[in-house]
Amino acid sequence: MKNKLISITIILALVALFSVPVYFMMKPEKDPLNLFEDNSFFEEPLKVEIAEINEEEAEVIDEESATTETKQEEPKVAENKIVEKTTTAAKAKATKIRTYKLKVQYNKKVTIKSIIKQNVSGKLDTTKLGTFTKKVKVGKTTYTIKYTVVDTTPPVILGGSVSTYVGKKVNLVNKFLCGDNYDDTPTCKVIGTYDFNKVGKYKLKYKATDSSGNSKTVSFTLNVKEKPASSSSSSSSSSTKKGKPISDYIKKYKNKNTMIGVDVSSWQDEIDWAKAKKAGVEFAIIRIGFGHTNSGEIKMDKQFQNNIKNAKKNGVKVGLYFFSYAENETQAKQHAQWIIKQLNGEKLDLPIAYDWENWGSFNSYHMSFTRVHNSAQTFISTLEKAGYKGMLYSSAYYLTRLWGSNFKNQWLAYYTSNNDYTEKPFMMWQATSSGKVDGIPGFVDIDILYKNKIK
Repeated sequence: MKNKLISITIILALVALFSVPVYFMMKPEKDPLNLFEDNSFFEEPLKVEIAEINEEEAEVIDEESATTETKQEEPKVAENKIVEKTTTAAKAKATKIRTYKLKVQYNKKVTIKSIIKQNVSGKLDTTKLGTFTKKVKVGKTTYTIKYTVVDTTPPVILGGSVSTYVGKKVNLVNKFLCGDNYDDTPTCKVIGTYDFNKVGKYKLKYKATDSSGNSKTVSFTLNVKEKPASSSSSSSSSSTKKGKPISDYIKKYKNKNTMIGVDVSSWQDEIDWAKAKKAGVEFAIIRIGFGHTNSGEIKMDKQFQNNIKNAKKNGVKVGLYFFSYAENETQAKQHAQWIIKQLNGEKLDLPIAYDWENWGSFNSYHMSFTRVHNSAQTFISTLEKAGYKGMLYSSAYYLTRLWGSNFKNQWLAYYTSNNDYTEKPFMMWQATSSGKVDGIPGFVDIDILYKNKIK
């Protein structure tokens, strides 16, 4: 009997010993002992590396929120890493939330795809400074992008030494182009002492500061000279200046992928297009008009109707250009709408150019470079919606330095015998302003069109 009691005691001890591990191995639906409140008992946190985003640093926070009210631990965040936590709710019902925090440059293109690494369309709006939130849902994951748009780009100052005569004052601030990518009216000033009434070379500085506190300073010399004695000097007139015959350009640049042409306006007066065609003109970019004028008008070039009618009549392919004084996107759109109205559905062979060349008086326009660029884009997009192609006209100097991202079609003005310009793509090259063509009075611009580059 004693041996039986000992055996029973041993059996009961063994049962008691193994009952706790069995309990822990089976997770009950209800947990009266509250042993399973911490889900980390079952799972280790998952760590995911986050790649750099368009040279911007993003802090990324991940968490999973359940459909129940079960208490959830705060996620742990490390630099460029995510720590994920799962609640006791079924994973099938859980919604993952990802939060990205980053800084981006003003007016920089940042796609959502490049941030969340998912195949989605769209981009961040970086056209205004400040802090913004963008939410995107992909499947059961909600991506929250908290981003701050900042401007760290300094203003642009273009100019050099300034010369004047004793007693002749000049506005030194406006002798330079002073502009900014964001600020319409950066602060521009000259630092140093000088005297317009005293001969000398004055070493000065020009400083520009934008509303974000970015600044740039350049040094320059003001040269005040004695006024020379008046003398009668004769300058060579355009009638005696030797021009460059179109035949030279045809011989050098004509091939199966190019066309040789001209761009014209009322400055060339009345053109004999039959003679011009016979001389080798294959196309013409004709000025349709200009504006807004000081009185707020848009005016048609007085030779436009004759030029487009007779150029087409003689088999010359036609495109147009508009000389714009637009001060904003609204005026640029009005220019394009005016052109569409004047054409009244007339077909063109080549694009219509936006010709904005007001860099010499740029300071008085109170426009940021972004607004100048957007005005051109507005002009072109308005024309495209009406079925016409658009293009930007610019000299090589300003195309490289001040115009923003590339336009679909760009017309380059670069007066050189060998075009070595490689900074930006172009589909047409204005090679000279002193061309000579039979049938066209005086000098005319000669252009080379690359047919395979028109878009």
